[in-house]
Amino acid sequence: MANEDVVTTQDDLIVRASAAAGSADAPDLVATFECEPASAEWFATGDVSRGPQGLVISRLEVRWGPASVGGITGGTLQKVPVGRVLRLVRAEIDPVFTAPAPIADLPIVRQIREGGRVALDDDLLREVAYRYWFYTQPGQPPGAIKRMAADFGRPDETIRTWVARARKGGWLGPSVKGRSGAEAGPKLKRVLEMEATLAALSVPLSEEGQD
Repeated sequence: MANEDVVTTQDDLIVRASAAAGSADAPDLVATFECEPASAEWFATGDVSRGPQGLVISRLEVRWGPASVGGITGGTLQKVPVGRVLRLVRAEIDPVFTAPAPIADLPIVRQIREGGRVALDDDLLREVAYRYWFYTQPGQPPGAIKRMAADFGRPDETIRTWVARARKGGWLGPSVKGRSGAEAGPKLKRVLEMEATLAALSVPLSEEGQD
């Protein structure tokens, strides 16, 4: 994400985010953000930092907006979609790792769905991680496990076991209690970085041979 502000609008929530360099007081700071609903009931600002378990909101301040009645209450705080804000900010900070390509029906997935037995190796864990990551992105409907169960033709519990193995193997980032969504782990990040680099270097066939 560039240093200039990035404005993201999803449904009725407006998020403005900008990259921020860490300091002596906050060495892990990577971005600051502002967000507000279209209803203008409240206005929130905060910081996003990178910790051992990925990106987290490290500071959150909420003020009442022009349409607020009675100031900030417990009910107002419950309306702030912290997890959604974090996912939207994460999408701007790490676009390579938060804008996956559409799901493809790969041979390994068809083989499993048709009853074939495959080893739970890196090829399968990569596909499990990618699908779980894709299905928990902003804008995706809920039910990532059930959607993956339909993809692979396997029970929900099997998919949960595979996702846990993908986390343990470094294909997905650690889970954080109370935080929805998933982050790419170090192995998946390396693969995505390599694919993004190859895509950037590729030359369309229509351009070959042109001066």
